[in-house]
Amino acid sequence: MNGKSEQLIGKVLANPRPNTLTRQELVVATKFGYIQNETMRLLSEDVFSASVLFKGFPVARIQCWPKGEDQLTRSLERMNTRYVDILFVHNPEYYLMANVKGSEANVKRHQTVMLDRLAFLFEALEREIEHGRIRSYGISSNSFALKPSHAHFLPYQDLVKMATGAFERVREQKQKEHEAYHENLSFHEKEALAHQDMTAASSNSSKAASQPQSHSSRLTAPKVPKPVQRSSHGLGFLQMPGNLLEMEGVLTTAKWAKSQELRVFVNRPLNAMSPTNGTVRLASYPEPKSPTYEGAKSDLLAKLSAVADQREHLQPKMQRVQEMLHGLDHSLKTNTLSAIHLDSLSVRTQIHQELAKPVKARPANAHRPQKDSETRADTSSTLPKQTQETKETPTSHSEKSSAPLRPSVHSIEDLLRSVDIFAHAFHQQVRSQETKRVEKMLTERGVDLEGESVERFAIEYLLEHAQVDSVLLGMKREPYVDFSRKILKDLAK
Repeated sequence: MNGKSEQLIGKVLANPRPNTLTRQELVVATKFGYIQNETMRLLSEDVFSASVLFKGFPVARIQCWPKGEDQLTRSLERMNTRYVDILFVHNPEYYLMANVKGSEANVKRHQTVMLDRLAFLFEALEREIEHGRIRSYGISSNSFALKPSHAHFLPYQDLVKMATGAFERVREQKQKEHEAYHENLSFHEKEALAHQDMTAASSNSSKAASQPQSHSSRLTAPKVPKPVQRSSHGLGFLQMPGNLLEMEGVLTTAKWAKSQELRVFVNRPLNAMSPTNGTVRLASYPEPKSPTYEGAKSDLLAKLSAVADQREHLQPKMQRVQEMLHGLDHSLKTNTLSAIHLDSLSVRTQIHQELAKPVKARPANAHRPQKDSETRADTSSTLPKQTQETKETPTSHSEKSSAPLRPSVHSIEDLLRSVDIFAHAFHQQVRSQETKRVEKMLTERGVDLEGESVERFAIEYLLEHAQVDSVLLGMKREPYVDFSRKILKDLAK
């Protein structure tokens, strides 16, 4: 979001420490093409003048150039680096998702349009390599993990051919620019260049350095267009989803990539989005112990009922929260939630937000039905004063004690603590139930974990495939970082 990960990389690169890797030892990769947040604002302000190349869901994700050039500039600034080692084109198949209507002819036509625009984009990326701002490029696409028959599949068989064509066009253009420059040099420019070459050749000679410069040597020669020194295109990487439940891309696209000497990065190794099994988190989580989920749920429901009894006007609010809990309980018992959903679902936040909503006050002149006692009181007001006084009787102690009690600060704080305990137990229960479901699926496939965690088995399984060069793991939480470091240490052994 708005390049926050890039900013973190920039902080590290801007503040190197002893015994850490240098920039030259690091491989820095980033993506462009996902239009959201700050980039969406710039797009709405017509900062980008280029025509749209890839348009996805309505005004949600767009990829174009030089818009991509601007994104690269901003990425380099955020990361405090002059270049990135790999620049990925991010999910170009959104063009298909927005335009393909279903017929086979329609699919083929839009795939052709998408590939033509990718070829144009490859040419721009080849120029960026010549400018020194990127070292190579690749494509990161969820479509690589789909079957070729899928309407949103990104055909990959011609990608290398397209990159080669883009490279040849750039090389030819650079060569023409180089030749045209030398053909149009003025006499003084040629003399300045010749003197520059002679000075560079004798730079180690103190005698040459002590000689006064001639007028021609002080002329500033324009920047000389250089011909392309590379012998091949810069397309070097494909990135795709791959995990225990999504192996289509690993077994097909990745194998083709290796045959073309492309390197393969696999993402989402622990987050499966399988058409058969749905959304599944491939990890081992323990069950909640004290309190259990059922215990935490019962305690919170009791606290909600107690507050509702103490304050009549809070009853609708407490009822809505109780309905929320019953809905969450239903999703839990029907296995419709995954631990992946918990990244964007905060049960604690939702309940706190419901509790924090203001209660609508009853208008002062609002009509409400009168109780018998109120009717009697109204009737008595028409009696003579002396008669009224004889009807007034002091309120008994038992009548006072039957009035609703105001919830104490302690009871409200106790309710909020119960909300937090329930939310924690609910999240743990979702994760532990999913672990059991995953273990059952693996057992049905003949996999015996032998005490190993699901996540470790999932990573090692991917690395056993020769066509996989790197497995990418998220680093949003410290336990994820610790897990990755442990895996790397074990592999180093």
